[in-house]
Amino acid sequence: METINLLSRILAYPLFLMALLYQKTISPDHGVIRHLFSYGYCKFYPTCSAYAVAILKKEGILGIPKIFIRVVSCNPASLGGVDLPYQNYPNIK
Repeated sequence: METINLLSRILAYPLFLMALLYQKTISPDHGVIRHLFSYGYCKFYPTCSAYAVAILKKEGILGIPKIFIRVVSCNPASLGGVDLPYQNYPNIK
């Protein structure tokens, strides 16, 4: 099981770097244009990219379904809100 978790995190590394690159460049909440959105842009807390970084760091590619569900739920009909990556798992930080 440890081998699967390690392999999953290694394979997730490029996705992790892509999420960080997005945050540092074109993200309206984290990037260089964040000063244009004084109250933030994302409906959710944490933002989808921060959520993805947390999931990829902890679960690797095994967390991709959670990330997909979160990104799909971010649409104009959504109310947003607080959706912490591990709110249902109090022992995981």
